[in-house]
Amino acid sequence: MYKKRKHHKNLNDYIKPVTSMKVNNIIAQAIPDEPPKSTFSDEQGLAKAYAAPNAIFIDGNKAFVAGTRSVGEAVNDWGKIAKRDTTHIERYGQLVKALEANPQVDTLIGHSLGASAVAELQKNTNNKYLARYYGAPFLNLNPFDGPDPRNQTFRHPGDPVSALDHKANTFRPTTFHAWWWTHDYGGYDPANIPDSYSNDFDFNEYHPKMNPTI
Repeated sequence: MYKKRKHHKNLNDYIKPVTSMKVNNIIAQAIPDEPPKSTFSDEQGLAKAYAAPNAIFIDGNKAFVAGTRSVGEAVNDWGKIAKRDTTHIERYGQLVKALEANPQVDTLIGHSLGASAVAELQKNTNNKYLARYYGAPFLNLNPFDGPDPRNQTFRHPGDPVSALDHKANTFRPTTFHAWWWTHDYGGYDPANIPDSYSNDFDFNEYHPKMNPTI
């Protein structure tokens, strides 16, 4: 005798339920972890860079680039900077290699010769990074040129290396060392140095005391 076939169960009964916890896990795996933020101030990081074998110190999202550390560097590299051949200075090559190994870096901090290397990289990468420069040997003769939100320069009054950077934010030193060694990367009040910028960052609004009369 012909037996009537039983109806199949609802399709949903054959599909293993996906719990909200599993969905959250799937989403969490799809979203990359945020890179760790550096806990070093610019002064602390640059001090580490000067002590590093390759003059570069990486911490979290920041790369700190030291300036001249020897007579040989001064002889070999400053002449190239004067000839606008910064891509061939040793510090530039060291910075490029360090960034290739640390793609999480989004902020560059350079002092003196290191500032030149950072500026050259910014030019060659269309300002990919946020950058801060200390005692930079830049030629900016127009003091009325507005601040660049992705490239901020800082100097102490009397620093001969950055004397022609009229666009720099000039602040009196807060340490005795920076008073007599005006080319120092230290001696800045942290309140004057914002930790990060955005494309629409207004430095004048952030710090109305920028470029005080000295």
